[in-house]
Formats: sequence, C-alpha cells, structure tokens
Amino acid sequence: MGENKLQAKGFLVWGVCALFFLYEFLLRTVMGTYQNPLMHDLALTSFQFSILSTTIFLLIYGCMQIPVGLVIDNIGLKKSLLIGSVCCTVSSAGFAYADSYAVAILYRMLMGFGASFGFICMLISVHDWMPRKYSAIFIGLSQFIGTLGPMLAAGPLESLSETTNISWRVIFIFLGLLGSLITVLIFLFVENNNQKAGDFLILYKSEKLSISLLRLFKRIQPWYIAILSTCLYFTIEYLSENEGRSFLALKGVTPNHAGYMITTAWIGYGIGCPLFGFISDILERRKTILNFCSILALLSITTVLYSPNILHMQIAFFTLGLSASGQSICFATVAEQFKKQFIAVGFGLNNAMIMIISAINAPVIGFLLDYTQNGSAVSLENYLHVFSILIFIAALAVIMSVFFIKETYCKSSVDFTILKTS
Repeated sequence: MGENKLQAKGFLVWGVCALFFLYEFLLRTVMGTYQNPLMHDLALTSFQFSILSTTIFLLIYGCMQIPVGLVIDNIGLKKSLLIGSVCCTVSSAGFAYADSYAVAILYRMLMGFGASFGFICMLISVHDWMPRKYSAIFIGLSQFIGTLGPMLAAGPLESLSETTNISWRVIFIFLGLLGSLITVLIFLFVENNNQKAGDFLILYKSEKLSISLLRLFKRIQPWYIAILSTCLYFTIEYLSENEGRSFLALKGVTPNHAGYMITTAWIGYGIGCPLFGFISDILERRKTILNFCSILALLSITTVLYSPNILHMQIAFFTLGLSASGQSICFATVAEQFKKQFIAVGFGLNNAMIMIISAINAPVIGFLLDYTQNGSAVSLENYLHVFSILIFIAALAVIMSVFFIKETYCKSSVDFTILKTS
C-alpha cells in the first residue's frame, strides 16, 4: 500500500493477525497459571514442568522463526496464518486429554509450532498493510493486544483456578474452540498484499537463498539488536510462566495478589509498547528509547528481588513491564536493517534469539533451584541467589544498548528511500 494511506482493509487484516497473536501469547503463558495442578496430575518436578511450560515450547517456537519468515515469503500471509491457527487449535484440544508427560510434551511441541507463526505474521501485516511512518506505533499496538493473553492468564484465569473447580483440561478444551473461531476469521478476512511504492512496482533481482541468508547473517547489528531484545524481554516472561508466584509467596504475597502483580507487569508492557513506539516515531529516534528501557529494567528487577515493601514491588513490576516493551522498538529497528524481501527473515532472527535463549535460561534457573534446595523446600535465600542471573541479564541490556546499538533515525539503512517531488 502507499506509504501514508490508512485503509479499512488493512486495519481488518492487521486486527485478525493481532487477535491470533493474542491467542498464541495466551497459549504460551497459560501453563504458569495451572502449574500446581499440572505438576500434580502429571507427576512432574520443577525441572520437568519448566521443560513442558517453557523450554519445549520456546525451542520449537524459536527454531521456527527464520523458517516461518521464509514460508511467509513463499506462500503468503494468509496460508501461513492458517497453518499456525490450525496447529494451535488441534494441539490445545489434544493437550486437554494428555494423560502422561510424554503425550503432553508432544502436544506442547505442536502448540509451539503453530504459535511460531503468530508474531511474524502480525509484524508482516503491519509492514505490508500499514503506513511505514507509523510502523513502531502499530507494532506497539499489536504488542498491547498480545499482552491481553498473559494478562488473562495471570489475572482472571488465576482467580478462576483459585475460586472454582474448573480444571486445566476444561480450559484447554475451551482454548481449542477459541482457536477454531480464529481460524474461520483468518480464512474469511486475511489477504496478502503486494509491495508497492506509490505508483511504482519494486522488482528485486533473484538470488540463491543460501547466498542471501549468508550475507544477512554476516551483518553484526541485527545480532546486537536480537541480544538486546532478549535481555529486555526474558525476565517478564520467565516470572509469568515459571517461578514468579512461588518467589512472591516467600516474600509474603498471597497467590491471588501475586497473579495480579504479574498482570501489572503485562499492563506496563501493554502500555509501553504503543507509547514508546509513538514517542520513537515522533522523535525519529530508536536508541534513546532503548537506553531508557534498559536502565529501567535493571532498576526494576533489583527492586522486585530485594525490596521488602509490597507497594514498591507492585510499582517495580509495572516498570519492569514498561522496560520490556522496549523489545517492540527492537523489532522496528531490526526492520530497518533489511531489504523488504528479507524483513520477515529479520523478524524471525530477532524473535528466534528471544525464544531460544529464553528456552535455555528457564530450565537452567529451574535446575539451579532444584540443586540449591538440597531436599528441602526452596527458600527465599535460594531464590535470591539464583535470580541474580536476572540482574546480570538486565545489566547486559544496558551494555548492549549504550555501547553496541546504532541509531537508525527511523529510516531503512539498506533499502530505497522514495522521494516525492511537487
């Protein structure tokens, strides 16, 4: 579409893609809400649960990001999104009937495969259907919609599990039905959009895929951006999916309050994504926002871990979410590092780094917690020792943002700049 024109069709396509992103985000984080009943029903240790909840999902999700980018480039947005939606629907319904750890792992793998299409398809819908000058804003709005998924998991679903006898199996059956509805919406309303610039059709010289990918991966700046994205985002997702509630319980926070405290972090994330996107686009600066988010992340996680004051922790969770929303600026920045035909692959590289490193870090932390407890219950001191990893990750974010990320001034560093003359 044109660089500056908003179209109703574009809003509809983007809206459906954002809805699927919300759905897959809910699937990604809902396991943490039902940690105790899942561990009881399937006889899991903390390490096994971290594999089921986070590692196996994110490994499949992360490893698929670059292939998903290539699939979208070849078969288009609609077919790619349908593949993801059908896989999520089938795996959610199947997971509800899992009677062993092995079966649960298989369905969780399929769930991760289907979910891997959500975020990249949403980003492509923004890039193809929305005005380029508002890309960071729409990526931020999409992230805001997506955060409703973990907010539902950490808040209302947490309360539902505490106050009713509705089991996790019923919830996953419902999630399968919801996936069916989204599949129908994708089939009816999502369309592909060809790249045009005003009245001109842009043609690209064909090239072997292996040569193109090699040249892309030899560029260092996208890797720096991907590392920064991971450092900003990992902590909020880890605390939502794994040990956040157990840690807060040892600090005197009730289970229900802990759920809403984590929801507060996702509210901060949801507000920060469009807000920082808007500020970044208006100022035409990326690095300034990323520096702010990185420093805020370090201050926030330090407060969460060491402050004895519940109000201070509540505020720190909110600011932790704000800092994590800097990740959406990273996606806008990484898009400015690639030509149009490789932007999906660039998004995939960034998201793959986030998911794969998260998949590795989560069981490492789970293993260290199991190792330090020495047969007894995990203590607050054990958590603080192991969670020092989270402070290191936040400090690494500051280093990457301040010293390694280059300013793009919200312009592509490799593609055409299209000028209009009066």
